[in-house]
Amino acid sequence: MTKTLKRPEVLSPAGTLEKLKVAVQYGADAVFIGGQAYGLRSRAGNFTFEQMEEGVQFAAKYGAKVYVAANMVMHEGNEAGAGEWFRKLRDIGIAAVIVSDPALIMIAATEAPGLEIHLSTQASATNYETLEFWKELGLTRVVLAREVSMEELAEIRKRTDVEIEAFVHGAMCISYSGRCTLSNHMSMRDANRGGCSQSCRWKYDLYDMPFGKERKSLQGEIPEEFSMSAVDMSMIDHIPDMIENGVDSLKIEGRMKSIHYVSTVTNCYKAAVDAYLESPEKFEAIKQ
Repeated sequence: MTKTLKRPEVLSPAGTLEKLKVAVQYGADAVFIGGQAYGLRSRAGNFTFEQMEEGVQFAAKYGAKVYVAANMVMHEGNEAGAGEWFRKLRDIGIAAVIVSDPALIMIAATEAPGLEIHLSTQASATNYETLEFWKELGLTRVVLAREVSMEELAEIRKRTDVEIEAFVHGAMCISYSGRCTLSNHMSMRDANRGGCSQSCRWKYDLYDMPFGKERKSLQGEIPEEFSMSAVDMSMIDHIPDMIENGVDSLKIEGRMKSIHYVSTVTNCYKAAVDAYLESPEKFEAIKQ
């Protein structure tokens, strides 16, 4: 009996209304954006309610959805007005909010019933028991941590029916997602509250500094500077594995990237999904 494969959603980033429209036109099944509160991209072109509403209406013409990231780590007092904010998103027609902090999850669930809640990758979900825990609290989808291997993903899929969203393209983190404070230390900007300065991508050198002696590079006379950041992710060659393992949504990182990036990467992943669902041979052919 032939196995029926589920078509995964291609989920693209949009830092502006223009990028949202481009992503949808280039094949995105859903787009994730940021509002003017509770997100992790304080320097992105975050959407006003009016822009969100226009984006939702535009996406609907193409059968696409719009999600809003509200995945900051909450500090005391940050929750003021959150209930009204979530209700406004629901009434605009936002399909889901992407949240990591339990306080915001509770507020969204109680103050805006009917608004779907997805667990952000910032919550570092790495096993099926975690997915089941959040399912019990009413969440319908979990964005897996980028640290999850393909083997672990396959095992998680076997053990839970919670929707799985997995990153397939974009930046990686040297820390566990949502657990990095390097930016706080290096630039006094809180990475977990929308201010990441990408300190891991700065150029560094290693020094030997014995007490009372001159600083000396461990890399020789002319040190080769390096970045601590991991190599960025590109999983397009593994789209067959993602589909075979039943991933529900393929997420592309990059709300602050250019329109060219959004259009090109969205189109590539959409074409890869379409090709593999047609036949493995078709997928191999378009790779050439």
